[in-house]
Amino acid sequence: MPVRLVGGLLTAALLAGCATAEPNVTAARTGPATAEAAPPAPACEQLPEDTLPAGADALPRLTLPCLGPGPDVALDRLTGRPTLVNLWATWCGPCREEMPLLQEAHARHGEQVRFLGVDVQDDPEAARWFLDEHGIDYPHAVDADGELLQELGIRGLPVTLALDADGRVVDRAVGELTSEELQGLIDDLLRSGDA
Repeated sequence: MPVRLVGGLLTAALLAGCATAEPNVTAARTGPATAEAAPPAPACEQLPEDTLPAGADALPRLTLPCLGPGPDVALDRLTGRPTLVNLWATWCGPCREEMPLLQEAHARHGEQVRFLGVDVQDDPEAARWFLDEHGIDYPHAVDADGELLQELGIRGLPVTLALDADGRVVDRAVGELTSEELQGLIDDLLRSGDA
């Protein structure tokens, strides 16, 4: 097999991240093996009433339940300030690896940029334990059926979407982010907010 073809196949496999066809939720469970309830996840915020008109650069008109307390999250109402949306799951290794980077970025930029995690096709209880164990304190919504991923036409996780203050998707990253790539997305969002 030519070296270029092997390299291309390896690159495609790495970029695919975690496929969402048949997640192995039980393999990624965290927290006690007892029937103890998972701690609550961070609360979701009340979003502005304004909705973004549908378009190629808008998120689909989906409303997802909050993983923690708080209102459901209407994706077409992520307006008012720049937003970083990260689609992830506890059964996805690259998702678990990048989560501390997202938390660090949230600690540095959470006043200027809204952070929202979307737990995709996962066990909400496992997600709550994971967030608690790793000190993740930004809000998360639940996409039990993977509707957002399907609407975006993406097959794997993690996925990070950068939305401007008007709620339009201005950038997306598929696969695990490095700290430099994440900071680049945030810097671009902050610059777009100054324009």
